[in-house]
Amino acid sequence: MTTNTNSPLIETDTKTVFSKYYEYLPYNRLHNESVLSILRCREMGTNKKPWFYTRSLCASKFESSREKPLVYAITNIVNETKKDVGHKRLRPRQFEYHPSDPSLMAIGTLDGEVVVMNHETGNIVVSCVSSCRNMKSIIGLCWLNQQPSKLLVGTDNGSLRLYDVKYNRAKGEHRYVNPTTVIFDDFEQLTSVHVNSTNDRCLASGYSKKVAIYDISSGRCLHLFEDMHREPINVAKFSNHSPSLFVTSSFDRDVKMWDLRQKIVRPCYSATSSRGNVMVLFSPDDLYLLVSAVDNEVKQLLAADGRLHTDFGIVSTGSAHNYTRSYYMNGRDYIISGSCEESTIRVCCAQTGRRLRDIYLEDTKCGRSIFVQSLRSDPFRHFDMAILAAYARPTSMYEIIKVNLLSSSHPAEENQEGFNICNSYSKGG
Repeated sequence: MTTNTNSPLIETDTKTVFSKYYEYLPYNRLHNESVLSILRCREMGTNKKPWFYTRSLCASKFESSREKPLVYAITNIVNETKKDVGHKRLRPRQFEYHPSDPSLMAIGTLDGEVVVMNHETGNIVVSCVSSCRNMKSIIGLCWLNQQPSKLLVGTDNGSLRLYDVKYNRAKGEHRYVNPTTVIFDDFEQLTSVHVNSTNDRCLASGYSKKVAIYDISSGRCLHLFEDMHREPINVAKFSNHSPSLFVTSSFDRDVKMWDLRQKIVRPCYSATSSRGNVMVLFSPDDLYLLVSAVDNEVKQLLAADGRLHTDFGIVSTGSAHNYTRSYYMNGRDYIISGSCEESTIRVCCAQTGRRLRDIYLEDTKCGRSIFVQSLRSDPFRHFDMAILAAYARPTSMYEIIKVNLLSSSHPAEENQEGFNICNSYSKGG
């Protein structure tokens, strides 16, 4: 008996399976909408919430740029401010978007420098934000939301400094010299820094079982909590809205919620992953926790009690050193995830866990493998992100690459940058 593979029943089953695991368009749009019709509805004042139009426009742009997103590097520039040592390429190790200025980004380098860059134009605003001779690699950066000209900087040798970028911008100077810089007590084996919502306290954690709370204005250590976990605490984060709540993630597989209004004897609750946790962070509205464990174990928990909300079901590679990092995008609508032994960025719906797109990075110009060391979503532009890309060779070679999923790349740009971006809608990997 011959089976009709084009029967309506089989087609319906295929659509059902696809919709279970994937999104055809962002925000569960089933078909493309005309930009003109969306704008016409908005101008006519139909009774729809404002975010409806933003999401509709994003879905429409996404459909028109499905082939290849726009991608380009922003750190393949020469640091011209260091004329005394000749030309030198920036070697980024950490970066953070500015909380209120859409054009600015802070970049920490392997050379102990911090560069504040206009990532839209590629121009350096302030560079060499360092005054300590023994500064090592910058691995912790955090802007102060209520004082957005101030930047907390942490290095891998435990040094902590608070700089005011406005001081040099007002003087029109690139090289940073500011006598008001706050110098903090050192925190050994530092890996993460974060500031609370009122900008009066900051957290430091690292490759140890300790967490320190500092006073922002003086740099003095207020509390040093020991043995909060059984293994090192790689990342600790404050809540976005409560200055007293913070969460810790450890390689002992536990994520713990803490409240400074209580004695730090036991956590508010603890949630366990099946592998060691690389990082955790609150959703922008503090309703959820996004937990990333080793080798693509990415889950979203309810912040209130730590119960599982979404398991993103990303396939593991079997490597114990495939460190995974994930962040929210477009508020808390989507998450982006990448791992240090893979060339793939995964975009998933934060509410359903369904995959929207997989993006594969490849350096076609030099034939080098590119791995996702870290990544951030652009807080001001939907479906925009930046990636800290690590090359297999030479060692310690990093570059920051921007990706815009709503704009198609052009062949001239692709050949000039030497990057190849491949889209995939497959579940594997």
